[in-house]
Amino acid sequence: MIGSPPPLRWLRGDSVAIGALLAAALATRLWHFWLPADLVFDERYTVAQARHFLSGLSYQNTHPPFSSLLMALSMKFLGDNAVGWRLPNVLFGTALVGITYLLGRRIFESRIAAGLSASFVICDGLFFVDSRIALWEIFYLTFAAWAYLMLFAFMQSRSKSIQRRALAWMGLALGLCLSSKLLIPAVTFALVMVFVFGALVSEGLTSPRTQPLTKSNVRELILNLASALALVGGLSALVYFAVSAPNYWFGRWRGVADQVARYHQEFHAQKQLVTHTHPYSSRWWSWPLMLRSILYWSGNSSFAADTPVLAIRALGNPVIWWGVVVSVPLAALKAIARRDVAIAFIVVGYAGYLAMWIPISRYQFVYYYMPALYLGFFALASTVVECARGEPDSWEPVALLVPVISVLVLGVGAPYGWMIAAALAGVYLGLRYRSPRHAGMFVSTVFVTTVVAVFVYFLPLWTGAPLSPTSFRDRMWLHGPGLADWI
Repeated sequence: MIGSPPPLRWLRGDSVAIGALLAAALATRLWHFWLPADLVFDERYTVAQARHFLSGLSYQNTHPPFSSLLMALSMKFLGDNAVGWRLPNVLFGTALVGITYLLGRRIFESRIAAGLSASFVICDGLFFVDSRIALWEIFYLTFAAWAYLMLFAFMQSRSKSIQRRALAWMGLALGLCLSSKLLIPAVTFALVMVFVFGALVSEGLTSPRTQPLTKSNVRELILNLASALALVGGLSALVYFAVSAPNYWFGRWRGVADQVARYHQEFHAQKQLVTHTHPYSSRWWSWPLMLRSILYWSGNSSFAADTPVLAIRALGNPVIWWGVVVSVPLAALKAIARRDVAIAFIVVGYAGYLAMWIPISRYQFVYYYMPALYLGFFALASTVVECARGEPDSWEPVALLVPVISVLVLGVGAPYGWMIAAALAGVYLGLRYRSPRHAGMFVSTVFVTTVVAVFVYFLPLWTGAPLSPTSFRDRMWLHGPGLADWI
């Protein structure tokens, strides 16, 4: 596992690609990000905490304070306004795109797959919205992606010095991740460390240097495992407690016992939410299907027939989300058949981030799906690339046509949606009969084009741009009754 495969050599094309992706991400996230000028959704918590820090006051919040500290720093220089609140999210949301490209290169040894993975981050609605308003999610997701990148740097190098540096950076990234959000980063830490341990165990058991396996080699392996945990865990803990320093400085906590008591209090507060409900809550199994959205902000007190609709919704790009649904099982099959550790990491991480919510009975929200969805972007990129190769008897073209046809039927409606879907299926079957490679390229091109088209079409729902009531209803493809309701 360690040292194989080696990373791709950096070429001028990589610089051009990552530059273009970062430019596209920054342009889309900067566009009128200061509107609306009033607080949106949970900005009332993050911004309130930042204001308290600037005033020298302690503030108790459910989540660790790092994201609000960044906002406070931004507000110190840019003012207590929408630009000051949200600019850190814009910058971190843009950085996530660049990290995703670097991570994709290491996972797939493919610049095309890396570019597609980063493009899905740009074009997904939930990542887009949370990169433009002052919420927690984009911070811990960016630090998690950085930790993943360091994990693969560790696994793909045989140099002990490079591995130690990768573990140190991993500890820093995981510490900042844990300092940005409650609970979910604990799964990130566990996921990364499981694969660090797996890489070390694999090397210890299969390396020619350790054959035959002796007690001395076993002791060395145990020492390596303990050292990796101490380095990563120690740095993560150090960063986490350093980020908590304002609560000590401002007098809310007088010692570690107060901090532990705070966690105990928060645990009981979360348990009390079991009996509560929320109009926009949804269960974990519904998130991949994107059955429920959240209204983050509305500029209308009522929806009159002749009044433009102004709203920001936590809603994904449906063709991407439904593409992930069909791609993750395919990735699992590939991981088993090829014994591919990189793809196994994607599948295990995706499943882990969903499974963590199964035993939790308090109300939940669709944005909890974002860490699983992020790994799903890589599975989807793999499906698109393999589809384009046009291998005979591959399932990738059929898998990608499913979300495209679903979007056509729901978005265009009957009978024209079905007619276009039938035409696409007919062209694919005709091309497949003559050339599977051309058929695969056709489906991949149609899929990526649909992703971009849906991104543009849904953009008003993610930016709060005015829509006529008719145009708004046309975009609400699922509208109940029951859980399947975007309104």
